[in-house]
Amino acid sequence: MSIVSARRIAGAVTTVWSIWALFVPTPQVSVAPPGPPQPSNSVLTEPAGYLETEHFISGKANAYAPAGTWAADGRWRKEVVERGLPYKTRLIVNRPADPRKFNGTVWVEWLNVSTGADVAPSFAQARDRILDSGAAWVGVSAQRAGVEAAKRLNPERYGALDIARDALSYDIYSQAGKAVRTRPQLLGGLRPRRVIATGESQSAFRMTTYVNAFAPTTGVYDGYLIHSRFARAAPLAADGLMSDLAPRIRQDIDVPVFQLQTESDLGGWEAVRQPDRGNVHTWEVAGAAHADVYTVEATFGWETNSTAVAELLGCARPVNDFPFHYAANAAYAALERWVRRGIRPASAPPLEIVDDWIQRDADGNAKGGLRLPDIDVPVATHSGQGNTGLTGGFLCVLFGTTVPFTDARLAELYPTHEAYVAAYTAKADAALKAGFMTRADRDAAVAAAQAADVP
Repeated sequence: MSIVSARRIAGAVTTVWSIWALFVPTPQVSVAPPGPPQPSNSVLTEPAGYLETEHFISGKANAYAPAGTWAADGRWRKEVVERGLPYKTRLIVNRPADPRKFNGTVWVEWLNVSTGADVAPSFAQARDRILDSGAAWVGVSAQRAGVEAAKRLNPERYGALDIARDALSYDIYSQAGKAVRTRPQLLGGLRPRRVIATGESQSAFRMTTYVNAFAPTTGVYDGYLIHSRFARAAPLAADGLMSDLAPRIRQDIDVPVFQLQTESDLGGWEAVRQPDRGNVHTWEVAGAAHADVYTVEATFGWETNSTAVAELLGCARPVNDFPFHYAANAAYAALERWVRRGIRPASAPPLEIVDDWIQRDADGNAKGGLRLPDIDVPVATHSGQGNTGLTGGFLCVLFGTTVPFTDARLAELYPTHEAYVAAYTAKADAALKAGFMTRADRDAAVAAAQAADVP
């Protein structure tokens, strides 16, 4: 029996390392100086019984170049072009304060540097599920921009950190996962049973490249959640957002790969769509934007709204406030169950796209896709597209739009408040049954519908 097939059989019950993981170097680990890390999630996690710590890791990483032709099927090979380049970076750890509440899962997020500094957008969207489940979360500063921003912010704390260039980021991410597995001090003595990789937007570009070119020969992670990858992948050698390559996820990957896409992420997506087959699975969420009001609230601990965020960013129209985080929480729950028990997530239909244009109903909401109750029992037009920047530029495009229905349209759709609540509850129950919402989110969403002034 091959190593790959043995891992597929055993992986549904417990973590079985690939033999390749033994060859990933284990970095040196040290505790960061006292004080909160940047960015800090402690304002969000400590009230829920979590502790936040920061550790530095250091070692040597290689730089790579493609070997042979990289095709759209994602079955990519690489070769080392520079070997043994030193690095030092940091890991931010959120873990349950009570070891008895740890569920054995660690989510390792490739921190996003699109703003020029480290942020954790995937944690922001799915934090409720992560914390409620008892999982731990680790954020990895894998790219140069993140550590350089940290050094400017606090040179005394972070001055020794160094990533020469982003070509090292792939080995750094492998070694960070290896440290999570083999260095219990990172988790306060907790020992993980599942280590799952996650990354959003620019980090998802890099994770796409990582899955296609590195995962088959590292074996560090038990699964991958690739959140908002658009259609392209990141380069190997250059410091850049994305390459000209638009690949599918390699079909021979031996651990689960879950792709989570919003409406904003679908330009050129038709060319890389692939069926829910083997270990690759995709949800395309109708009504959702790449970033939204909840992203801001969860990242900064603010309470805000569509208009206020639009004014903050300099956008021409109110930004998207569709509850995409319901789908994000459900995706985290579904992938964890898939890794832990071998139960594949429910499939959702793709969004209806014709010539790269999402098809919409008479109210302007998308057709097809994973449908949450707020899109099937709508009180607004939600789009991941269509916003423009007054001063915010492309950032506004990523935040999409929400336009509330008129009172006349609400009265036409829902003759009474009771009719609205009944319709909403039925769709929420259907989403829960399908696995597209968690129980906690279903209950919170129905409660909000009951309290809403509709019509």
